[in-house]
Amino acid sequence: MDSAADKTFFSARKWLEYAYRYARALRLSPYGLVGVMLARMSALTPPNVVAQLTPHDMPMTLNVNVALVGPTGSGKGRTMGQARHLMPSPPLCMLEEVKPKTGESIPAKFVAKVPATDGDGKPIKGEYMDKVMTDRCLLLMPEVVSLKAAMSRQGSIILPTLLESFSNEPLGDDTKGKQFQIKLPPYAYRLAAVVGVQPNNAGVLFDEAQTGLAGRFAYMPSVDTDAPSRRPEPPTGVFPYDPCRIPEGNGLDALAALLKYGSLDNMPQNGPDAREGYPLTIISFPSAATEYADHMQRLGVLGQATALDAHRVELVARFAALLALMDYRLEVSREDWDLSMLFLDVSDRIRAECMEQSRRSAVDVQAEQISVKRDAEEQADRSVAERAKTRLLDLLDTLDPAREGVPFKTLKLRLSKPQQRVCEDVLEDLYKGGLVDRREGPRGGDVYSLSLN
Repeated sequence: MDSAADKTFFSARKWLEYAYRYARALRLSPYGLVGVMLARMSALTPPNVVAQLTPHDMPMTLNVNVALVGPTGSGKGRTMGQARHLMPSPPLCMLEEVKPKTGESIPAKFVAKVPATDGDGKPIKGEYMDKVMTDRCLLLMPEVVSLKAAMSRQGSIILPTLLESFSNEPLGDDTKGKQFQIKLPPYAYRLAAVVGVQPNNAGVLFDEAQTGLAGRFAYMPSVDTDAPSRRPEPPTGVFPYDPCRIPEGNGLDALAALLKYGSLDNMPQNGPDAREGYPLTIISFPSAATEYADHMQRLGVLGQATALDAHRVELVARFAALLALMDYRLEVSREDWDLSMLFLDVSDRIRAECMEQSRRSAVDVQAEQISVKRDAEEQADRSVAERAKTRLLDLLDTLDPAREGVPFKTLKLRLSKPQQRVCEDVLEDLYKGGLVDRREGPRGGDVYSLSLN
């Protein structure tokens, strides 16, 4: 291992040490692999499993977003594939892996609208009902340009969807026809995302920094600058992970009831759809987490938190909870919290490097555009000057066959507007080149004629 912090992080758990050795053996980034694995753990965990950071806060979703940062060819797609290999979905798991093209397509992965039927099973015209398809999705986008393309579509809502899902807000659209009205209430969906980010194209995240998009991601490298020259041996045995020990969800019937009422608060206190039918499994935190949360929340309410760090406490808490879940625990330990802080320290460093490289790339692009524009302007000026030169010689030949001289103003008025701007300079060049003569006219001012030499 490399730095002291790296040694502390990867030696803390058997699965982290396995992931480290596995990544090195496959020429992948250890932090990148762990980042994708934690995002996958988020996606595998049902949405009723939540984090209670402090007694004063609402239960927090475990939805996370991971940006896998590195140039083309650094293994972003391979990292996603190897995380899936090490952490397969358990039998009968409803996890859907998707590559969305629009924001509208995301809620549709969770719920489908089907025609409502009467007691005889006949469709009711114009009426639709919800059919739950899944309660958890993992968005995989190996190239951030795919996200950029999706965000650039006219009327696209993928940006607000990513923002809202991180904050556990309702997802969906109720402004269209009934057959398209899908509304997912809080705690009804699990949505995690992994996006491959080339630093030169990272503007799609950082250009939206003020909306909070960039601050809702953890940034992990897909490069390993300390990769040894000789490929290490892979770890022996199987990856220490049991997919069957992931906490269970509440089931499709309970989820359908939550969708029916629109929120936990709206569910009745008694009867088959009572709120108790959709219980939340709450992950607790140590006192250190409460103190850190209070500190960060105070900075926020004072207006002193930056847009990029406004959601840092949520990221630390969620990744700490995921580290606990990887050990099959519903209680975050102090070690989980400290490991998550180390993980987010790496994220902060990679984010800063990515932002700087993105900025330099943007500057280079702007500089190249300015240079091209200047070259084009200079070429255009030369072309105008050449045309003005030809036009002036023709005018002098036509207007002044006796070579008595034509006033400057007369010549200039016979030129086009672009040529008028360079008229004086062109006549000066013609005079210096011996092609025209210049002298003072009878009424003052210069007159020009073709040279007699």
